Amino acid sequence: MNRYEEIAERWVNLMGVEDKDFIMRQIRQLGEGLGAFLGKEDVDKILSFGEDAQKEIEDSSLDKQLSSEQITEKKETKPK
Repeated sequence: MNRYEEIAERWVNLMGVEDKDFIMRQIRQLGEGLGAFLGKEDVDKILSFGEDAQKEIEDSSLDKQLSSEQITEKKETKPK
């Protein structure tokens, strides 16, 4: 869990029931408002944005790791 998720989790634990209800009402109203302006495809794109970004980060990290391993292998097989 990253630092922001830890902060959000602690904040939610400290909130009262009324605060949670208020925030959920605000989220619901925002969703309904966006739904009036956007189509289903647009909403799906917005909701999947975080997943796509996470996948790109993971792919980039894997590429860097593979590249690093290849460099290490080349150094080890290089004649002296």
